Amino acid sequence: MLIVNTLIGWFYFSVLVFVLGTVLSRWTIIVRVGQHGDFPKAFVDRLLLRTVKKGGVCLVAAMLMLFWRQLIAFRDPFLPWREDAWLLLGHTSWGSSWMAASLVSSLAVVILYMKGNQGWGLATLLLLGAGAFPAFSGHANAIEGISWLSLSADILHVWAAAGWLGSLAFLLFLERRWRRYNAHSESLLPSLISKFSASSMVWVGILVTSGVLSSSLHLSTAYDLLTTVYGRILLIKIVLAIAVMGLGALNWTTVISGSQWTVSLEKLKERSLKEIGFAQLVLLATAILIQWSPSGHQALEHDMNLEMLLIRIIGIGMFFYVAFFILILLFAAYFLEKKKLTSS
Repeated sequence: MLIVNTLIGWFYFSVLVFVLGTVLSRWTIIVRVGQHGDFPKAFVDRLLLRTVKKGGVCLVAAMLMLFWRQLIAFRDPFLPWREDAWLLLGHTSWGSSWMAASLVSSLAVVILYMKGNQGWGLATLLLLGAGAFPAFSGHANAIEGISWLSLSADILHVWAAAGWLGSLAFLLFLERRWRRYNAHSESLLPSLISKFSASSMVWVGILVTSGVLSSSLHLSTAYDLLTTVYGRILLIKIVLAIAVMGLGALNWTTVISGSQWTVSLEKLKERSLKEIGFAQLVLLATAILIQWSPSGHQALEHDMNLEMLLIRIIGIGMFFYVAFFILILLFAAYFLEKKKLTSS
């Protein structure tokens, strides 16, 4: 069952990150590039809409798989399946979170099917809300006294992973579809990657900050990374994440130096695909990690060593800094889109 549960969790995280990344790429990348007169906006808009609609359906399917997995773990052999399902949904915080996330995911898909491009604003808010489910159904919701902080960090962590890796995956998918139907046209990747590189630095900063904060809340000491099962899996995830960041940094330096014109696009695509491949390993490690209980769930008033206290203070300070920064980023994207619609 560990393998099955891990695969279900990996599928869910992969779909969630890709769908949210596609949505966020529309607001942080496509909107800016779409102002250029030679950009195939109509083609990109159609692909964006179709991708998120199909991805939303897959997300709902992944949520159903998560419910089946949780129901098996929750199962009482002396009660009927229907009664077990009712108890899980109506009398547990996991069930309440699952129903809310499933509802908003389904509603976002319905809105996009009915309203098309006119429904992007509301659908984006709903899907961002669906991205909060891992936080409310996981370890972040089990920390006494400071659950609001751990929940916020986990939500930002999911959004940042989507904004970085999910957006990159969509851009590669967009380039592939564009080349399939427009083999003799210029590649879209150079203009898209330059905008992505700028936004990815913000997402990576948020990802690292929220990750440091979450880890400090879940661990009692730094030695837990070596002495507990949860810590060892977390350490593997950190190492894989550093590898992904290393590949991303290599691509970023290539783009900002302007050498993407001398380095072939195929080479850039190959590096980006490796980045996505290692990211899948990170998601797989995350799917394993959520099945183990951390050792450091403690309220603020509990004693902790000086090392973890300093890490937690630094993490909280960085968290509020990037939280403020992401609010500015989202408002800027919203007003840019509103200005573009008004001028049209």
